[in-house]
Amino acid sequence: MEEILRAIGILIAFIIVLALAYLMARLVGTKFAGYTSGKYMKVIDRIFLGRDKWVCVIQVGNQYYIVGITGQNMEFLGQISQQELIPLYSEEANGSFAKLLGNYLKKLKDEANRDA
Repeated sequence: MEEILRAIGILIAFIIVLALAYLMARLVGTKFAGYTSGKYMKVIDRIFLGRDKWVCVIQVGNQYYIVGITGQNMEFLGQISQQELIPLYSEEANGSFAKLLGNYLKKLKDEANRDA
Protein backbone atom coordinates (compact mmCIF):
# COMPACT_ATOMS: atom_id res chain seq x y z
CA MET A 1 0.00 0.00 0.00
CA GLU A 2 2.85 2.34 0.86
CA GLU A 3 4.40 1.77 -2.57
CA ILE A 4 1.15 2.71 -4.31
CA LEU A 5 0.90 5.96 -2.33
CA ARG A 6 4.52 6.74 -3.13
CA ALA A 7 3.93 6.12 -6.87
CA ILE A 8 0.84 8.38 -6.78
CA GLY A 9 2.88 11.07 -5.01
CA ILE A 10 5.61 10.88 -7.63
CA LEU A 11 3.00 11.07 -10.41
CA ILE A 12 1.37 14.14 -8.82
CA ALA A 13 4.77 15.81 -8.40
CA PHE A 14 5.60 15.07 -12.05
CA ILE A 15 2.30 16.59 -13.21
CA ILE A 16 2.93 19.70 -11.09
CA VAL A 17 6.44 20.09 -12.55
CA LEU A 18 5.05 19.76 -16.10
CA ALA A 19 2.34 22.34 -15.38
CA LEU A 20 4.87 24.79 -13.93
CA ALA A 21 7.22 24.30 -16.89
CA TYR A 22 4.34 24.98 -19.28
CA LEU A 23 3.29 28.13 -17.42
CA MET A 24 6.86 29.43 -17.28
CA ALA A 25 7.34 28.80 -21.00
CA ARG A 26 4.16 30.75 -21.74
CA LEU A 27 5.23 33.59 -19.44
CA VAL A 28 8.73 33.84 -20.92
CA GLY A 29 7.37 33.55 -24.47
CA THR A 30 4.96 36.45 -24.02
CA LYS A 31 7.64 38.53 -22.30
CA PHE A 32 10.19 38.10 -25.11
CA ALA A 33 7.60 38.44 -27.89
CA GLY A 34 7.48 42.16 -27.11
CA TYR A 35 11.18 42.55 -27.93
CA THR A 36 10.59 42.18 -31.68
CA SER A 37 8.27 45.16 -31.90
CA GLY A 38 7.87 48.44 -30.17
CA LYS A 39 5.76 51.54 -30.47
CA TYR A 40 7.66 52.89 -33.49
CA MET A 41 9.80 49.98 -34.74
CA LYS A 42 9.20 46.37 -35.71
CA VAL A 43 11.45 43.49 -36.80
CA ILE A 44 9.79 42.31 -40.01
CA ASP A 45 12.07 39.35 -40.72
CA ARG A 46 15.44 37.95 -39.77
CA ILE A 47 17.68 35.20 -41.04
CA PHE A 48 20.41 33.34 -39.20
CA LEU A 49 23.70 33.31 -41.10
CA GLY A 50 26.04 31.68 -38.61
CA ARG A 51 27.19 31.81 -35.03
CA ASP A 52 26.00 35.19 -33.66
CA LYS A 53 25.34 36.50 -37.18
CA TRP A 54 21.95 37.73 -38.37
CA VAL A 55 20.48 39.90 -41.10
CA CYS A 56 17.29 41.70 -40.09
CA VAL A 57 14.68 43.76 -41.91
CA ILE A 58 13.41 46.46 -39.56
CA GLN A 59 10.41 48.70 -40.16
CA VAL A 60 10.52 52.23 -38.79
CA GLY A 61 7.35 54.05 -39.77
CA ASN A 62 6.95 53.49 -43.52
CA GLN A 63 10.65 52.83 -44.13
CA TYR A 64 12.44 49.48 -44.15
CA TYR A 65 16.08 48.99 -43.22
CA ILE A 66 18.39 46.00 -43.61
CA VAL A 67 20.75 45.59 -40.67
CA GLY A 68 23.58 43.11 -40.11
CA ILE A 69 23.97 41.96 -36.52
CA THR A 70 26.84 40.09 -34.87
CA GLY A 71 27.68 39.43 -31.25
CA GLN A 72 29.75 42.62 -31.02
CA ASN A 73 28.45 44.87 -33.81
CA MET A 74 25.42 46.16 -35.72
CA GLU A 75 25.85 47.56 -39.21
CA PHE A 76 23.45 49.35 -41.52
CA LEU A 77 23.38 47.43 -44.81
CA GLY A 78 20.78 49.35 -46.76
CA GLN A 79 17.26 50.64 -47.11
CA ILE A 80 14.50 49.11 -49.21
CA SER A 81 10.96 50.13 -50.10
CA GLN A 82 7.81 48.23 -49.23
CA GLN A 83 7.42 47.24 -52.90
CA GLU A 84 10.79 45.46 -52.74
CA LEU A 85 9.59 43.28 -49.84
CA ILE A 86 8.44 40.25 -51.78
CA PRO A 87 7.82 37.08 -49.72
CA LEU A 88 9.94 34.17 -50.92
CA TYR A 89 7.09 31.81 -50.13
CA SER A 90 3.50 32.27 -49.07
CA GLU A 91 1.51 30.53 -46.39
CA GLU A 92 -1.04 29.47 -49.00
CA ALA A 93 1.59 27.83 -51.18
CA ASN A 94 3.22 25.89 -48.36
CA GLY A 95 0.20 25.82 -46.07
CA SER A 96 0.12 25.35 -42.38
CA PHE A 97 1.03 22.05 -40.78
CA ALA A 98 -2.62 21.32 -40.02
CA LYS A 99 -3.59 21.91 -43.65
CA LEU A 100 -0.74 19.72 -44.95
CA LEU A 101 -1.62 16.96 -42.50
CA GLY A 102 -5.30 17.17 -43.46
CA ASN A 103 -4.45 16.90 -47.17
CA TYR A 104 -2.18 13.92 -46.51
CA LEU A 105 -4.81 12.11 -44.42
CA LYS A 106 -7.46 12.81 -47.07
CA LYS A 107 -5.13 11.38 -49.73
CA LEU A 108 -4.57 8.23 -47.64
CA LYS A 109 -8.31 7.86 -47.07
CA ASP A 110 -9.04 8.26 -50.79
CA GLU A 111 -6.42 5.62 -51.64
CA ALA A 112 -7.88 3.23 -49.05
CA ASN A 113 -11.41 3.73 -50.46
CA ARG A 114 -10.14 3.20 -54.00
CA ASP A 115 -8.43 -0.07 -53.02
CA ALA A 116 -11.49 -1.37 -51.18
